[in-house]
Amino acid sequence: MKSKWGEEENETIDSIKNINYNGRILNVAAGDGRFNNLLLEKASEVVAIDLDEKDLDILVNNTPMGLRDKLKIEIVDITKKFPYTDDSFDGVFCTGSLHLFEKKEIIKILNEIKRVLKPKGKIVIDFATDIKRYDRNGNEVVFSGEGLYSMDEAINFLKEKLKCFSLDIVKSTFEEECSEDSTGYKFIKGNFIVLSGIKYRV
Repeated sequence: MKSKWGEEENETIDSIKNINYNGRILNVAAGDGRFNNLLLEKASEVVAIDLDEKDLDILVNNTPMGLRDKLKIEIVDITKKFPYTDDSFDGVFCTGSLHLFEKKEIIKILNEIKRVLKPKGKIVIDFATDIKRYDRNGNEVVFSGEGLYSMDEAINFLKEKLKCFSLDIVKSTFEEECSEDSTGYKFIKGNFIVLSGIKYRV
């Protein structure tokens, strides 16, 4: 699916397929639904959460009718405690968002992901690094409060905070032109990592 944030990367698609998601999946910061239809094809239910109601409306409109019965959307601020009980999801998916936060906020989000995920539950998380954004005039754009992580820094940090998972890590690069002014930039490039794994201990 085409998103205002860019195309679906093959590395993330492969990780979704390889982890063999099933059951109830939480899509954290789902946005306008990039990758969500692929999750719906594998899950018994996908709960897509985001703070942006307009993006969630787009997500629903981009969901094929045959998959909508398995979709639930909720407006949630992921920097606060998730409104779900412990061990309530078989899988958690999070793409294109964690890199926007400082480490203290990422730790809170990851702790909530771990809390709501069942033992032996599965995750796929992607994390952008070494980001450069530019506006239409070629001026660099930096978002206030974001971490601006290098690849090595991000890998070491995430491995430390996800020690309760057996992890596979894939490294890649990206370069995209954004289709909407609402993204705040016209062109973006950088690296990214995709982490997939299974929760094997608390």
